[in-house]
Amino acid sequence: MKVVVSCLILLFVFGCKDNEEKPKEKMELIMVKPSEMANLMNEMYAYNLSLKQQVRDGKILNEFPERFLNIHSAILTDPSDRDSLFEVNSKLFIKTQKALFKSNTDNILGNYNNVVNSCISCHEVTCMGPIPRIKKLYIK
Repeated sequence: MKVVVSCLILLFVFGCKDNEEKPKEKMELIMVKPSEMANLMNEMYAYNLSLKQQVRDGKILNEFPERFLNIHSAILTDPSDRDSLFEVNSKLFIKTQKALFKSNTDNILGNYNNVVNSCISCHEVTCMGPIPRIKKLYIK
């Protein structure tokens, strides 16, 4: 009986020893440079976020940023995304963004939310990732 118990203890001690994990090779993180379009979209987001308070106040103090017209020529992350739907949606975005700057106090809120809607309708077709962020632009 002592032999059996001794064997069980030995099995337990040696069976439970820590297996040393070999250190995993550290993978080098490679930062991908954002495309021209990604940079432009981030700029558009920041700009419209700044307009949000102006719209809440019932005034638009800024002017349409002409650099937004680069939406038609900026290099996309995936060039195949520049298709007919992209072209239609990018023209709609420019149209709604320009309309915002022509708004009177009666329709400024609706026109601002139309800009946000135009962003979302494009991103529903391609590159859905930013939609939750874009929705933060809405004024309820």
